[in-house]
Amino acid sequence: MGLIKAKYRALGRLVKTWKRRVEVLDDTFTIDLGMEEVKLAKGSQSELPSWLIEVLEPEGYVSQIPVTIEEISKYLYQEKQNATVPGSLVQIPWDFYMRARYTLKKLSGSSSPSDLENYRRLSYMVNELQRLRIRKIVQLASLNVFDQTLINKMTPEENLVFQDLRLSLTLIGEGDGDSAV
Repeated sequence: MGLIKAKYRALGRLVKTWKRRVEVLDDTFTIDLGMEEVKLAKGSQSELPSWLIEVLEPEGYVSQIPVTIEEISKYLYQEKQNATVPGSLVQIPWDFYMRARYTLKKLSGSSSPSDLENYRRLSYMVNELQRLRIRKIVQLASLNVFDQTLINKMTPEENLVFQDLRLSLTLIGEGDGDSAV
């Protein structure tokens, strides 16, 4: 279990370097990232590395773009269309689960009845989507399918689960062959 935790921590660190879309909340300013310069204008959207979002958001400069009920509904509907077909993963954004966690955290901190109802709906829908996708990923791993098109449709978290399952099942299969007389 320690190796899996280490892989997820490493993935978390790697993801911090990937760019995500944010809405700019403060006046126009420019940030020098070393290799590039990013100009941020109030009211616009921009792509920034996740680590920078974690610095700028608490200060009120930018806001992450939350996942919407409509967005989740669309993915959930599409995923349910072929719920029993492992090779039918729907393309979702690579940062979907991060945005979903962000949105749920924001809604859970509210005392508004409508926000709390949205929290319950969103939470249920995200869990249902995740359950459907993980079932397909487990099936793909158990069938030892390695299709780059399907892998590209997985989020980084899902890909890590898929790769670990595939490796574990391959090792188990090899172990069975060694024990035969």
